[in-house]
Order: sequence, then structure tokens, then C-alpha cells
Amino acid sequence: MVKFCTNCGSVMKKNSQFCGACGSHIPKNATERDQIFKKEIKESKVKIKYALTSPQRDIFLKKILPTMLIGSIIWLISEIIFSTIFIEIEFSQTFLAFYIFMVIVAVICFILLYFVSRNNNTDLALLIFFLFSFVAGILSLPIIMVTEFLPQVHMFVSLSVGALLITCFIGLSLRDKYFAKGYIWAHTVLFLIGTALVEIVFILIFDIQNYLLTIPVSLSYILIVALTTMFYGSKVVQKKEKEPWMLSFYKIEGVLLLSLIIAIVVVVVVLVLVGLGIACGGSDLDFSGFGGGSSKSKKKTKIQ
Repeated sequence: MVKFCTNCGSVMKKNSQFCGACGSHIPKNATERDQIFKKEIKESKVKIKYALTSPQRDIFLKKILPTMLIGSIIWLISEIIFSTIFIEIEFSQTFLAFYIFMVIVAVICFILLYFVSRNNNTDLALLIFFLFSFVAGILSLPIIMVTEFLPQVHMFVSLSVGALLITCFIGLSLRDKYFAKGYIWAHTVLFLIGTALVEIVFILIFDIQNYLLTIPVSLSYILIVALTTMFYGSKVVQKKEKEPWMLSFYKIEGVLLLSLIIAIVVVVVVLVLVGLGIACGGSDLDFSGFGGGSSKSKKKTKIQ
């Protein structure tokens, strides 16, 4: 019986295990062939430990990232709308009840998002997420209403949009080379270019003056959001390719939300310390540079 090479198709000697034409090793039987195949698969997994397959890349770049970006834009628009409506309203018991209700709605939406995503109901999951993003715009209102830090809140939300734009920029630029082995420098260069562009636009829009304070803070937040999205997001998609993509999206969003909560806690602590400093006689402290030089003052609100 004539034996052919399974790699190049050349005729081989009957008992030969190597092709004389291409040098390929041809196993004797199916068991040996299966062992070689399993070994190759194992080695390939080691080689592409931090790479994404084509289906994984499509899920991350074409579904998860655009959804995250749209949600962050809705969050920014909602925050601007709510801050415009409530900026002149007193912090009363009525507002407090409304605020608590909206917080409960946001929590319920996020919990529902998990169950709907797990059931692979993509359309309903998207609707719930966008509703959650819009409601999230009201969460920063207490800071806006009782302080003069409106520009800083706008900056904080805008940085989230900017960080996700950087990740999308890298994905759109590299496409099939995104998170592919051998393209680490391409990712690095594009990330630095995207970060620089976001920082320049950020400085111009908010008329930043205190560079020593603002740039390190803004860069830190951009790095947290962008790198968490890229690396943790890719890791989730890589390990859970067969689960509904909205469930993977939910896990990534959950980690970003946790990072956001930690950042908000830090901001609140800083504001409290600033307030204590002013109350203890440091009224000459100037934090206007962090919020931009052209921010308009608003009337003081009353806390009832």
C-alpha cells in the first residue's frame, strides 16, 4: 500500500516516519498522531497565552468595547443634564428622597443586568445597561450641589470617556493584530499617542492651569480605566469565549465600577480634608487650578 505524506502529499516509503520531500514527521498510528496533536495544541496555548483568537478579538473589539464607550458617553451626557437641572436647587429632604430612589434604581438595574446577560438576552441587557448609565449621571449630584467642584465632576466623567476612546483607538488601528504576539511596541506607541491626545483635549476644554496637580491625577485615572479594560477585558474574553458576550461585558464593567467607587471614595476623602482645612482657617487655599481657570461660580446651596 502506497503511503503519502499528510503535509505535502509526496510518496513515502512504507515504514518511513519522515517525508523525504518536506521532512515532516508522519506518525505510525492514530494514537501517536493524537499525542502529537495534543502536544502541539498545548505548546500553541503557551505561545499565545496573552493573545486573542479571531472570534475572541471580534467579541471584544466589535461588541464589548463599543458598548462600554456608548455607556460612558450616555453617563457623561446624563451627568451634564442632571447637573444643569439641579445646580440651583436646594439640598432638601425632597431631593434626598429622589436621590435615594435613583440610587436604588441604579443598583436594581445593575443586578438585573447580570441575570439578563446570563440568559443571553442581549437586547434587553443593552437596554438595562444604557438605563443604568443614564441613572449613573445623577450619582455625583451631592458633590455638585454642596461644593464648588462642578468642573472636577465633569472632568472625572470625561476622563472615563477618554480612556475608553484610547482603547478603541488601539483596537481600530491594530484590528487583527490587537493583542497578537509580537506587537507589544505597536500597542505601547498607540497607547502613548492616544493618551497624549486625550490629555491635550482635556487641558484645552477645561482650561487647566495647575498642571502639577491635574496631569498626574488625570493620567493615573486614564491608566486605571484603559489598562483595566484592555488586560482584564481580554483575559475575561479569552477564558470565557463560550459564555454570552454580555456576561463577559458585565464582569468587565463590574471591575471598572469597583475602581470607580474606590476613586469616588478617595475624592470624597480629599474634599472632606479640604473642607476641614478651610474650616480650620485655611480659607486662602486655592484649588481653582484643578478645576480650570474659567469655571463659573454658582450660588451657595442650603442644606436643610
